[in-house]
Amino acid sequence: MARCAICGRPAIYVSRASGMAFCEKHFLEYFDRKVRRTLRRYKLFGPEEKIVVAVSGGKDSMSLLHYLLRLSKRVPGWRVAALLVDEGIRGYREYTIERFLRFVEEHGVEYRIARFRDEFGYTLDEIVKIGKERGLPYLPCTYCGVFRRYLMNKTAREMGATVVATAHNLDDLVQTYLMNVFNNDWDKIARLGPISGPGTHPRFVRKVKPFYEVLEKETTIYAVINGLYTGFEECPYARLSVRWYIRRMLNELEERSPGVKYSLLRSLQTAIRILEEAGRVKTGDEEEGPYTCAICGEPSAHPICRACQLRLELGILKLSEERLRSLPEAARRMALEAMNRWSR
Repeated sequence: MARCAICGRPAIYVSRASGMAFCEKHFLEYFDRKVRRTLRRYKLFGPEEKIVVAVSGGKDSMSLLHYLLRLSKRVPGWRVAALLVDEGIRGYREYTIERFLRFVEEHGVEYRIARFRDEFGYTLDEIVKIGKERGLPYLPCTYCGVFRRYLMNKTAREMGATVVATAHNLDDLVQTYLMNVFNNDWDKIARLGPISGPGTHPRFVRKVKPFYEVLEKETTIYAVINGLYTGFEECPYARLSVRWYIRRMLNELEERSPGVKYSLLRSLQTAIRILEEAGRVKTGDEEEGPYTCAICGEPSAHPICRACQLRLELGILKLSEERLRSLPEAARRMALEAMNRWSR
């Protein structure tokens, strides 16, 4: 049995990259130092913040909410709230919502649940079905990602957030990095830093990743120790994504060559630095930009935001002739293209 490198007690975690082993007490200290170092290194929070934690009810986001809630007790200027986006995925989301509600009610945390059905008129399950019927080429994760980011930014702003904290960990980031390398999408790679924003649009809420340098395995252990990991639910759409295969590949590589994930993170940071020097790094995420969507009024990288484009393609957003005519020319052209793209 491995022994803690600090006190000699039985270890619960061994970092294969460094060879260090930790008991429960010293693992929590290691985890805390690692996250606080990330907060300081990238200046993720100021002394006065309304932090809205984006929570799914899974192990990573519950760990982040738990950690920031405890840390906020030592920072008088921080207020922590929680936001869960309910996509409406049957057999999955209802269980994570139950775990989320149990935690926020027990700890007296301000929270909101924003639902796809309330905002868009349909659940993700229904949207996926409509997309298939219309012959749209998108995977479920495309609809989910676009609509979830849209709703997260909008709801967090309504909650008065100065910053949104997401639970993206090191594994998530290097998976996304490789996906974008395979797609030769360097603009998206340029946005994979620990901070998104503050953007140029006044309605865009800055987003940060406190677990930027923390492995998924480490957030899992943190969740187990603190009683946050009470069950495992897998999104039924997860295996349809390329991410599923990349995640498995990376885990196999890490098993064979410990430290591969850290090396990929350094590679990502080098790529971002090169892209910064080339002027390719934008301040916001892929929905944020200099435009205000001519249809919904939310931040957008184009005259019409991606969420409204998808809704028009799906046929779940209808625009009257009068409304179309009232749009600026560029927005009207984009709207017509989206409405007609899959109806030929």
